[in-house]
Amino acid sequence: MLSILKKKVPVDIKNCSLLILAMLLSWYLFVGYKYSFVLNWGESMVPTYEDREIIIVQNKYTLGDYWRPDRYDNIIIRVDGERLSKRVLALEGEYVRIRHGKVYINEKEREDPYGAGHIIYWTEPEEIRKKKPEEEWLFLNVDQDVGLVPPGYVFVMGDNRKISWYGMIRIEDIKALVIF
Repeated sequence: MLSILKKKVPVDIKNCSLLILAMLLSWYLFVGYKYSFVLNWGESMVPTYEDREIIIVQNKYTLGDYWRPDRYDNIIIRVDGERLSKRVLALEGEYVRIRHGKVYINEKEREDPYGAGHIIYWTEPEEIRKKKPEEEWLFLNVDQDVGLVPPGYVFVMGDNRKISWYGMIRIEDIKALVIF
């Protein structure tokens, strides 16, 4: 009996390749068309997602024709061929204003559980800031009347408010919903 177990069995590469191909195709048919992996590039979503962190998304076309994003959904949009991860802060029909670096929706300050820092505008170039301690950097808190979010749009920002804010985007331009 032991002699049978020690006997070398030749590996049929063709059969192994077909098996691997069938497994990959099955994975794509049952999972891959619905979900994707996206590399979060940059620091705009810190602290939620780090630079170069892999996130799992559900492709928008699998969410249904009547899907609409909810407040605080993390979404993927494509701008100039680049995938960007942003947080939905205001929905269609809501009024957005930024006062002293904080987001107000319908005249109420939005308590955002994901956002870090105030929305700011640096008053000196990055080269100068790099030479000084961070507490000496010069900036202004943003004050801006963004306006009413029109039908078919949402207002989005990155979670790292110091470096990332975006604005209004069309719901049809959303490519995916981040699920993990």
